[in-house]
Amino acid sequence: MLHYGIAQFVGSWVSASGYCLRIKKVRKDLAPVDFLDPSGAPVQRPYMGGAPSTNMIAHYDDYYENFEVELWEERRLILYLSHEYDYELDPEQREALVPALSWNERDRSLDKWRSSFGPLDHFVREKEQAASNSRTPTTTTPEEKG
Repeated sequence: MLHYGIAQFVGSWVSASGYCLRIKKVRKDLAPVDFLDPSGAPVQRPYMGGAPSTNMIAHYDDYYENFEVELWEERRLILYLSHEYDYELDPEQREALVPALSWNERDRSLDKWRSSFGPLDHFVREKEQAASNSRTPTTTTPEEKG
């Protein structure tokens, strides 16, 4: 199903390394984002006194299609997410969110916090509430494809 605007980002997404993003729409340009580790717990942000990575503010710019999650507003540490319908680097070319971190390159103190969010693999949309409620990426069997 094709989505437009901020709706492209809304939902639950999981990476191959097990990290999860949960994104909910509040307005056409604003969404709270949760960033969870492979155990399902919020990633702790040591640079903010251990604050959990829940209800982080994300801004969407419809003109440029930018989706920016504020990891640390005070220091301008941003998680950029770009949406791809058929991500070429995904083995199954699934719909994906492709992450990138951004910060002021002169602020060398932020270098040590990059690993707080695990490997920044691409995220694929989770299947709607699977019965097992597992947090693994959706995969398609040969029977489902054909």
